[in-house]
Amino acid sequence: MRPLATALLTISFSFIVSLTLASPVWAADIWYLGQKIPDPQQPWRASDYALLQKALKQIDLSQPDALPRRSGEYTGAIYRRLISEENFRYQLNIYLPLELRQLEAQAMLEQLKELMRVYFNFRAKLQPYGSEALGLMSYSLRQQAVQFTLTVEYWTTLAKNEQQNPARLQGLAETKQGAAMLTSSALDYLALTSQFGHHDLALYANELAALMPELYVHLDIEARDELRTRLTTLASDHPLPPVKNALADLLPVLQVVETDLRDKSAQPLTAEPAPKPNLNLKFEPDF
Repeated sequence: MRPLATALLTISFSFIVSLTLASPVWAADIWYLGQKIPDPQQPWRASDYALLQKALKQIDLSQPDALPRRSGEYTGAIYRRLISEENFRYQLNIYLPLELRQLEAQAMLEQLKELMRVYFNFRAKLQPYGSEALGLMSYSLRQQAVQFTLTVEYWTTLAKNEQQNPARLQGLAETKQGAAMLTSSALDYLALTSQFGHHDLALYANELAALMPELYVHLDIEARDELRTRLTTLASDHPLPPVKNALADLLPVLQVVETDLRDKSAQPLTAEPAPKPNLNLKFEPDF
């Protein structure tokens, strides 16, 4: 078993060697506690998340309290890359094929779910990586919002008859159901006041308040109603004042969004004007 200090020296040594050889940093292999990990100095793709997830699973089995920390002096760079907005760059690159970007978004979301299982200990009375687990949940919601952005982008490319295709409608419904489940799970963490630090929950509540409107607009009516009901209860009954305040500030924002969504759905579709009849009866030769 290698101590944490040795692992940190391994990371530093990898960077020093790459600089000494005048080769780009991303050409070097990066190792953490004997496990190969993706380069935290470069944006990650789903394959990089898969590599990290495999490495952290192995580390968590062999070395206690050794996963990258959100505010770690040395390992913080790894965790910050893990939840970096830069990692969405490939998915949001409009010059790349949309289908590939959609596949990337789905693969990334699956890897984030697996990483949550590494950081969250379901048997612990107090989460050893509470801040990190909550940060990953917030980031998963960001990824879900990006996935919806790509779904809407794809939907606008379809002809009207294709938009009504039962298979496509089913796929859209499943995406919305998955988002509703993820959103519901995100709220579940707020109730775990004995497992998470109060400061971490307060930070998490503010992150949710910032993220929720972007995701909210894509949910079905039933899911939106349920979400507002739960938020109302939490804003009233949650034992932590910072959490209550963050959710209380969120509710009127969602209500405005809800009113706008319902107003738009109530507007009748504008019928396309019928073509004007051709009243020119003069014969025109077609040559």
